[in-house]
Amino acid sequence: MPKNFKSNLQNRAVARALALWRRESGLSLDEVTKRVRWSAAKTSTMQNGLVPITDADVTALALVYGIDAVRRDPVFWGAQRALDPVTFDLLARGTAHSVGWTYPEVEAEANYIRAVALDVLPPLLWTPEYAVAIRSAQVESVSEQGHRHYLEDHRADAVHQLANGPSLRMDVVLSEAVLRRAVGGPLVMADQLFQLASFAQLEGARVFLLPDKRGAFAGAASFALLSFREPQFNDVVYLDSLHGGTWLESELERRPYADTFERLVTVALPEAVSTGWIVKAAQYFKDVATD
Repeated sequence: MPKNFKSNLQNRAVARALALWRRESGLSLDEVTKRVRWSAAKTSTMQNGLVPITDADVTALALVYGIDAVRRDPVFWGAQRALDPVTFDLLARGTAHSVGWTYPEVEAEANYIRAVALDVLPPLLWTPEYAVAIRSAQVESVSEQGHRHYLEDHRADAVHQLANGPSLRMDVVLSEAVLRRAVGGPLVMADQLFQLASFAQLEGARVFLLPDKRGAFAGAASFALLSFREPQFNDVVYLDSLHGGTWLESELERRPYADTFERLVTVALPEAVSTGWIVKAAQYFKDVATD
């Protein structure tokens, strides 16, 4: 592997595409090796995003896997863009569309998630009814983005990992406003908060509540900070937005979010106290719903 190589999100999107092509083909690494005339290790490290992937690599593997131009081209351009995204975007001016990625795809690779939720809960924690209520309140152009929509198998796998550790950890800081907002009505909110309290008991999960009385934090916004076990993957920050989300990869961009998260944890309520508040809020909504 190249010394000090760091795989950016674009390179990893190309890697996911290559891994999908091989799964669809049914070819083993040895079979691929015979056809492309390079080592099985090269194919493996490329499809795991651990090395730079060139457009020539993409072309060679597309031929082996029988991928047509429609599916090949975005991955081909993605390999070029991964080398220098800023220059590529300036030169391409939107004429060469690169393969992209979603938040769940990146989250599935993480081993540590730090989330700050100041308005609604992070999608990984949503009940189906809470998710429906969130989406029904969105305008169609936002719902169509689908950048934070989870498949149930992804959610179930993440919860399984958090329950059985140590492959995944998740720390969540919630504002008190999240507990008060009756998304979908009192009964939906009661079920959601009881599930949140159960989530907080998982081995790999911690939930911290930030009460209103602890004050406002200038510039604070909801975000997720994802870390990975592979040394070739730097931390990334995700900011949800109407157009599909923003990813921050450089140390300069990430640092304020990491520092803010650490600060919020220090002023939030302890885990046990936070869970008590969540259960109390859930019971309140349940009582309101049954009155």
